[in-house]
Amino acid sequence: MAHHLRPQTSMPQTTIYVSPRSLGAPDSRPPAVVTTDLARLFAGSPALAGVSLQIQAGLTVALLGPNGAGKTTLLRLLATAIRPSYGRAEVDGLDVDREAHLVRSRVAYLSHATGLYDDLTARENLQFAAAMLATPDAAERVERALADVGLTDRAADRVRDFSAGMRRRLALGRILLGNASLVLLDEPYAALDADGLGLVDQLLAAWREVGVTVLVASHAADRLHALVDGGVVLDRGLVAGVEGRGVTSVPPNLPAERRPSPTRVAS
Repeated sequence: MAHHLRPQTSMPQTTIYVSPRSLGAPDSRPPAVVTTDLARLFAGSPALAGVSLQIQAGLTVALLGPNGAGKTTLLRLLATAIRPSYGRAEVDGLDVDREAHLVRSRVAYLSHATGLYDDLTARENLQFAAAMLATPDAAERVERALADVGLTDRAADRVRDFSAGMRRRLALGRILLGNASLVLLDEPYAALDADGLGLVDQLLAAWREVGVTVLVASHAADRLHALVDGGVVLDRGLVAGVEGRGVTSVPPNLPAERRPSPTRVAS
């Protein structure tokens, strides 16, 4: 998958991670994500059934597959929102289970549930997030993030009055306040209007340009094609295929009774 779209404006003040690439230096970082037979059971059934992946740092990778394929489960595991049932995963060489507190400082996660506070304004939500993230120059960064996601005019409004698309924008603005080297996006295009869709495109392009690693789960494969370096297709909790440079996978090494056979995913 080739990259053809450049952001209309770069966002150096809200670049969330100073990578070697953003400084014009060679990027020799270790893999951003390594999983080995990673699995997660829910009520005894595998949502993820033994995924072994390696994703090089600085890449933008699409996570594709039908509903129920395991995309959200994989993102939640990498974000330390849930723990593996077996197998292991590393982010920047840190174990997501044993070193979860360190992994959380490296990861920014946009989930289906935005996690915003309804009784706070948009600005107050970002101010609270900036305090939790110990964001330097927090006041300036909050205002810049509001502008970047197109919510300056609604900054003083309480989030309870926001549409689903505006909540999505604000949650994206929160990501811009941290110092994460890995961004995990779960259906970032959901509920957005045309301008919002373009915003996500610009963020993906800007992060890619400066070398932030991004893993984005989406059904919008055609839209993502020009914005990503590669892709991982999941089906029934297993890797059904990988594409692109710097993205590799090997078959699981788990007992047969623990892993269903993948089915073919329509392209």
